[in-house]
Formats: sequence, structure tokens, C-alpha cells
Amino acid sequence: MGKKKHTVGILVGIVIVLAAVIILLAVLALQPKENTSGNTIGQDAVLATAGAQTLPPQSDDLNALSVRLNDYQVFSFDDLDFKFIIANIHVEGTAPLNVSLSHFTTSEGIALSDVDSYVNLLESDDYFLGRQNVMFSLISQTSPFDANIFIPIKDKAAASLTVTMDFQSRALSFQTSTATGTKDMLMYKSGDVITDGRSYQMTVSEAREITGEPLYQTVNGVQQEYLLPSTTKVYAFKVQAVSLWGDTIVIAEAQYVPRDSSEVFEALGADITSISGTNMIGQEISDQQSGDLFFYAYDPDDHPITYTGVLKLKIQGQDNWITINVDLN
Repeated sequence: MGKKKHTVGILVGIVIVLAAVIILLAVLALQPKENTSGNTIGQDAVLATAGAQTLPPQSDDLNALSVRLNDYQVFSFDDLDFKFIIANIHVEGTAPLNVSLSHFTTSEGIALSDVDSYVNLLESDDYFLGRQNVMFSLISQTSPFDANIFIPIKDKAAASLTVTMDFQSRALSFQTSTATGTKDMLMYKSGDVITDGRSYQMTVSEAREITGEPLYQTVNGVQQEYLLPSTTKVYAFKVQAVSLWGDTIVIAEAQYVPRDSSEVFEALGADITSISGTNMIGQEISDQQSGDLFFYAYDPDDHPITYTGVLKLKIQGQDNWITINVDLN
């Protein structure tokens, strides 16, 4: 009898230990960890199917709002005097939502709505947060939803950081001593959705030669044929653009530098049109629009335009050029 009780006690003990281990593993599995795999944090960005959407009013009552951390990536580059996190968060609340990131503050005292100086420094070095679909306000017509946010860290030696929110007691906690984010994760390639995280999206998806197709120039309100030397080759790069909330977006300038070349080709200006597609330079985009950027090479044998290189776009009102590494062969 005593031996049976002893055996039962051992079995009960084993069951309790196994239950504790299972609970511990479940708790650890729920803890957000730094994402160290792949080149995308959260979901891949998708070009919006509709422009000029109705912007939800600013959300004032945040009592029902809840935010938790899904995963994150830490970035630290030698050419920057700060490091940063891109965090994927899960947001639940009463839809529609339009929540300012002024409600989010780091343990270093940075409000996440006041990060433009950091963003400008990144873009001046051709690092684009839009490559990871970073948002600068939490806007959604539905709930729940996931979003990527940008969190700068002033102290590059910091081993941890927290972000507190004025609508919930639970903070977001990060381990920041190890940085696994790469520069390539912040560089646009052809086909990527390009965005400022605020007002627009666009893509550059294909290129083609249109040599021989008529071009027209508008001079003093009169359209006339735009003649080029017979040796000139003309190329069109397709652009699709969406103004998310009806803001006016203008591509003011564009440049193209072929791979292994220092030659800079300037896009034809807004006064040049083609029967093959709309010239996107100078177009006031407040909904959706697709068209082309036109480039020509006077001496294509010695100075050719290839479909592999760097395309640069200047958006009106923005300080920095957007750089896209294209391979459209």
C-alpha cells in the first residue's frame, strides 16, 4: 500500500513538473523576440487599390485601444550616430482609427511623432523606412490590424529600451544590444511599394524602349512635335502612384544612372508628352494615376541607358531624393 502511494506521488509530481514546463514554454512563446530572419518585418506592403480614401477623424477616446508587440528588428550602422528599431505592433480598438504617435514615448524621452530629423538623416544616406512599410500614424478603417513603427535610440550603447503609451499601462520592451537589421532592408528595388508612410504609395515596375514613337512638346500652350536626332534612343519607365488620402502628390524630377556608369540621365520635363503613356513628371496626383518617366540617350552606343541601375525621384515638398535600385531586364 505504501509503495502504491509512493508511486502515485511520483506520478503526480511528474505531471505537475510537465504542466509547469508546458506553461513556461507557452509563456516564452508569447514573448515578442527580435526578428532575425528574412528581409521583411511584418507583412509585405501592397499597393493600395483605391486612392483619395476618406481619412478617419483623429481618435480622441483611446480607452478601448490596446497595443502589443509582435516582433521587431534593431538597426545600427557605422555611418549613423544613433540606432533604431522597426517594430511590428498589433493594434485593437474601435474602428475606424486614426491615432497619433504622440501617445508613444521612449524611455529616452522621444515622442514617436517627433522623429522627422532622424528620418531625414536616414534618407540622406539612401535608407528608406518605407521599404519596411513604416507608418507615422496608426490609421485603419478596420480593427484589429498590424503596423510597423519607427523607434530611434539616441544611445548606441543602450542594451534595452521601453516605449510607454498614455492610454495603457503595459509598455513595449526591447532588447537592443544586438542589431541584426541590414542596410539592404531599407533600400528600394524595382517592384517595391514606395511610400512616405503618410500620404502616398508608388511602384516602378517595368521599362521599355519607345524609340520612333512620336513625342510632343507644349510651347506657349501650343503642342508641337518634339524632334530628336535619329541616333537618339528613348526609354519609358512605368510608374503607378496612389494618393492615399487625397493629398496632392507631384513627382517634380527624376534621374537615372545605369549600373557601372557615372552618367546621369534627366527625365524629360512636364512639357513633353507621348502617345504611349502619360508623362508622370509634374502631374498633380490626388487619387490614382499610372504613366511613364521618359529618358533619352543622344549617344546610345557610348552612353547607353540600360535597364539595370539607379532611378531617383524627387517628390515636391520633400528634402531628399528617393533612390530605387532597378533591374528591369
